Amino acid sequence: MKYRTDLALEAREMIDENKSKKMRADNNLPEGMLVDTSEKNHLIVTKIRLVSQEAADAIGKKQGEYITLELKSSNLNTLSIHKEVATTLAACLEPLLYQSQKKDPSIMVVGLGNRNITPDSLGPKVVDKIVVTRHIKTNNEYNNNLDKRLGMVSAVAPGVMGTTGIETGEILKGLLEKAGPDVVIVIDALCSRKISRVNSTIQISTTGIVPGSGVGNHRMELSKETLGIPVIAIGVPTVVDCVTIVRDIIEQVEGGEIEDDIIKNISDTGAGNMVVTPKDIDSSIDRMSIAVSNGINLALHKGFDFGDISEYLI
Repeated sequence: MKYRTDLALEAREMIDENKSKKMRADNNLPEGMLVDTSEKNHLIVTKIRLVSQEAADAIGKKQGEYITLELKSSNLNTLSIHKEVATTLAACLEPLLYQSQKKDPSIMVVGLGNRNITPDSLGPKVVDKIVVTRHIKTNNEYNNNLDKRLGMVSAVAPGVMGTTGIETGEILKGLLEKAGPDVVIVIDALCSRKISRVNSTIQISTTGIVPGSGVGNHRMELSKETLGIPVIAIGVPTVVDCVTIVRDIIEQVEGGEIEDDIIKNISDTGAGNMVVTPKDIDSSIDRMSIAVSNGINLALHKGFDFGDISEYLI
């Protein structure tokens, strides 16, 4: 039985090495999977590149690049940690923005999720803190006096189909036609298979995203294939599958793996449709949304520092 996770790093960790057909002798990775890990003061940064279909199939992900930022401690309470997260996110994100081959690409930031459900509100809360400039940059009267460090940025939180009655992908297609960005950045809440990674991990990927996939509510894929332009996904796990927690606890108590039949019986009780989030999710989402938005702002507006961002958001 597979664990439910949106993180490529966790999918990589769950590879059954004994069943892999072709393994690289140097690091036991499937052929076509390139992994690089580095450490900073407060972060572990893991970059996974899937350059073959075999590697993609091995972890059930699309070919592309996945970058994971893991906090060594599970909080963003200090300014130094916050700054390191934001600047590292910006450094990882900036090179990906030039997939469109344009020197100064126009960017649309999209916050997915339902702002009325706390674990799902990350996307809209990040969008609230993005420094948007398209309305000024497209106006020649004001553009001449605008800070030249500012990029062309628009942002939107399209809501969820349950409240709009429209697929998010359909809304975005209409917006893209009118606004004409070169790259889309989508932010969404994810599902992790480890409690320790909830609200303390950020994943950046070049493969787009399927809204709601983390909790089994699959919607239209948002990717270059469906939208026609590069789509960069940024996600933070805010929930863990209930069955995953039960399985981990039982295995810790029993001291070994338990049979899949037992897990299936637990799942059939209704636990398989439940996800769990920490009781401090409100404050965690607030802190993480600030860190993610600051990282995006630093990447989109070159030369900006934290003081500049605060000035433009007041």
